[in-house]
Amino acid sequence: MAKVKKKTVDNWKKKKWYNVTADPVFDSKEIAKTVALDSSKLIGRTIKKSLNDLTSNIKDSGYTVTFKINKVTGTNAETKLEELNTKVANLKRMIRRGKSKVEIIFFVETKDNQKIKLKVMCLSGTKFTTATRTETRNLIVDSLTEDIKEKTSREVWTNIVYQKFSEKLKKKLVKLGYINKVLVLKAKII
Repeated sequence: MAKVKKKTVDNWKKKKWYNVTADPVFDSKEIAKTVALDSSKLIGRTIKKSLNDLTSNIKDSGYTVTFKINKVTGTNAETKLEELNTKVANLKRMIRRGKSKVEIIFFVETKDNQKIKLKVMCLSGTKFTTATRTETRNLIVDSLTEDIKEKTSREVWTNIVYQKFSEKLKKKLVKLGYINKVLVLKAKII
């Protein structure tokens, strides 16, 4: 008996293209194009981009931003900022011998009840004592918690991405000693 061949359907021809736009923090720029059979299959997808691509600033090339698709209208998919992360190579370039690196990980809550996990690093120009490191950590947690409590999640992301929190913290930490840099290494919505 001869076998009957079944016709196969190419699903690729049924798929539609969708334009993916960034979070309003980045003025809803188009960041990608993606395909899907159905618009409901897009929700929850994540897209990683270099911060340099979004801000057009070469100094931001050491960071990656993760977006999550949360809304689809027509052929446009809107995203929400999910995470900001620092590349390892960017950190290795900054850390030197004879200096102190103070890192802290903590949780903060915004005005609109959005919980964010932050990882902040402070690089000093000289070696810090254990007491100074502890005081540095406490000052970072107190000032950031106080600042973020009064802002909405969009304002918080704007301040993290454009490093306004880092500048404020550096000015506050100068009284403890010589501070090279203060960076928000990682920020993630919980």
